[in-house]
Amino acid sequence: MLVGLVLVIFAFGLAQPISLLATTITRHTIGIALAVILLSFLMMITRRKAVTQVIGFLAMENGLFFAATSATYGMPMVIELGIALDLLVAVFILGIFFFQIREQFDSLDLHHMESLREK
Repeated sequence: MLVGLVLVIFAFGLAQPISLLATTITRHTIGIALAVILLSFLMMITRRKAVTQVIGFLAMENGLFFAATSATYGMPMVIELGIALDLLVAVFILGIFFFQIREQFDSLDLHHMESLREK
């Protein structure tokens, strides 16, 4: 929890020079987007289960999308629909992938998969 708090403070400190150049209402959104990206990266690193790591990956994707939309003042509808379709396909494929992992190992805990590593 404290590491997450430090990452949020670091993200806002890192984005402060950029946000000083902005003149619109989206002044601090770069700091928020960077904080979301760093927190989701922390989640991907510290969690052991594959499902929570994928949730961290999807949160990171949302942070990157939020940074892109706040930096460019929105995106055209065609690009948004394309991203939504990509996300739908990715969730469908990941669902099949996790179902297969659970069938093979009876768990989604990554500790069980470490035994497959070559030594």
